[in-house]
Amino acid sequence: MATNDYYRTLGVARNASEQEIKTAFRKLALKHHPDRNQGNKDSEAQFKEVGEAYEVLSTPEKRRIYDQFGAEGLKAGGGGRGPGGFGGFQNADMGGIFGDIFDNLFTDSGGGHRRPRSRRGADLKYAAEITLEEAFAGVKVPVNFDRTEVCGVCGGTGAKPKTGLKQCPTCRGAGRVQYAQGFFSFSQTCPDCGGQGEVVTAPCKECGGSGQEKKAISLNIKIPAGADDGTTLRVSGAGDAGLKGGGSGDLYVEVHLKHHPHFSREGADLLYNSHLTVAQAALGGDIQVPTIEGAKMTIKIPAGTQYGKVFRIHDKGMPHTASRQRGDLLVKAQIEVPTDLTPRQIELLEELGKTFGHEAPPREKEEDKGFLKKILG
Repeated sequence: MATNDYYRTLGVARNASEQEIKTAFRKLALKHHPDRNQGNKDSEAQFKEVGEAYEVLSTPEKRRIYDQFGAEGLKAGGGGRGPGGFGGFQNADMGGIFGDIFDNLFTDSGGGHRRPRSRRGADLKYAAEITLEEAFAGVKVPVNFDRTEVCGVCGGTGAKPKTGLKQCPTCRGAGRVQYAQGFFSFSQTCPDCGGQGEVVTAPCKECGGSGQEKKAISLNIKIPAGADDGTTLRVSGAGDAGLKGGGSGDLYVEVHLKHHPHFSREGADLLYNSHLTVAQAALGGDIQVPTIEGAKMTIKIPAGTQYGKVFRIHDKGMPHTASRQRGDLLVKAQIEVPTDLTPRQIELLEELGKTFGHEAPPREKEEDKGFLKKILG
């Protein structure tokens, strides 16, 4: 043994509580367990050291003697046990020392028959596509998918009802088997029945012995008002069924918004591009813009509105999912430059350009256009 300082071996203070000692031992015992470090002599020696330290410090009488007389006091019997004292770690029943530490890996919550840990069912994902109007008001969408459920015939055992199970001959129904490894004695889950204490002799015809079956499911999922693209909703317990009594997984519904012809979304705000003529932008005036409710409203555009100018209309955007408040409607000015002008419009623009000190380039006469058209065919 490398050291007789049991507190240092477990890495705890001398005034450590019983729970602190137990927690430290469990961590070290799992780290240096022979099954995890096969052939590693150093780990085997450390495993023995932490076991000896725990055996002493977890027993109030032994700890009292150790604190008063040290390891030599234990070897001498502490004044009351004769040669050999408490017998030491080598003669201890390892099942008793390690049982309370490792039992929680295998026992059920009731503390009765030991069974393997149950396994939770898998989570499932589903993509739901909705319109912006549906996201504004909130909507129920049908969700159709396949999931694994516990077999309705065998109840998840995988065996033919009543006659398909018998007691496991290996563990005789205990669900665990004992085995020895050198001076250690351990208990593990039965490899033949998986800790169930029973084995299948006649598989269930419905599920083929798996204990599970696929079923088509249809649910109506409520998508709240204000849901944004990428919003994910969790439906607890709507995923695949678990194994060996494990809980069901969850269903995750991811929301996607369809493209809207008028609006784009920026958080809870809605953006609308308003196309203005040059005259509207220069002179100002009233314009109509649509709202997400389907109506139209009139807003005033000031004279001299520049391209890209944004007008904010409060409380006309999307609702916030966490409150009753709404975002805003953002109206962005998009000024259209005309491309197909009448002669009169050209004349007026030329006159306007002169007032700004701009001389328009010479225009091609209509008769010249006709002549060139004839030549070029």
